[in-house]
Amino acid sequence: MAITFHLGCKEGFTFNKTTKDPVIVKVGNKNLFKSQLDGLIHDMTSPTDSAAIVDGYIENWIKENLMIIEAEKNVAADINLNKLIEDYRSSLLVYNYEEKLIENQLDTTVEDSEKLNFYTGNENQFNLSHPILKCMVAKIPSKTKNISSLKKLLENKDITEATFFIKEKASFHFLDTAKWITIDDLKALVPEKLLEESKIGKNKVYQKKDGESEYFVKILKYYGENEIPPFEYIEDKINKIILGDRKINLLKNKRQDLYQKGKNNNEFEIFKPN
Repeated sequence: MAITFHLGCKEGFTFNKTTKDPVIVKVGNKNLFKSQLDGLIHDMTSPTDSAAIVDGYIENWIKENLMIIEAEKNVAADINLNKLIEDYRSSLLVYNYEEKLIENQLDTTVEDSEKLNFYTGNENQFNLSHPILKCMVAKIPSKTKNISSLKKLLENKDITEATFFIKEKASFHFLDTAKWITIDDLKALVPEKLLEESKIGKNKVYQKKDGESEYFVKILKYYGENEIPPFEYIEDKINKIILGDRKINLLKNKRQDLYQKGKNNNEFEIFKPN
């Protein structure tokens, strides 16, 4: 449906008698006023784009209100709309109050000791669904001088020299040794079949020639599927769990406090059925 509407044209408009606000569209007993379109268009918007934005808004408004009218015609006889509206209103009020309560009263500081205690007491909740690892990856031209020494450097516990070598000689490298990645992440960094997944393990070094380059991979840390991950890997998750529990307890205690206060002040009365 194409709708042509010009903001500067008043011919044929119906006006709100109180505000002199022209009616743009009427659907049943519902009106869309010109003032409701204010703010849709910015100063820098072209006339063509402005017309498209206004037309789209008007068309959606018409469709929405036609759907409402159709729904009103076909509403089930056993639906108590007033109760639904009141329940929805009550839910909104409680939700907004709870959000404000959480914002003002929730302690969001979680000490490291609390997170560690939670981790040690609930380790089995965090079994890995897939392996994770920390590693170094380097792609180095095969003709690079002293390339044969790199594998030995990577096999050392101290990887400082290996890191310097890679930064100087590699055409590509991944040296973020603090980042946990998955096997799929690793496979995206190296040629297919460079690594045999079943043989990947901590402190292993892999080397493979691919065309004119040599690929080197050092696995620094590795945790397999179903193993318990290190604390650092799930620290953020533990933090969220603890805060989630605090939210639940805060709201639960508030409800209990209100109940006890209401009981003490005779704010409610319970009638026993006959």
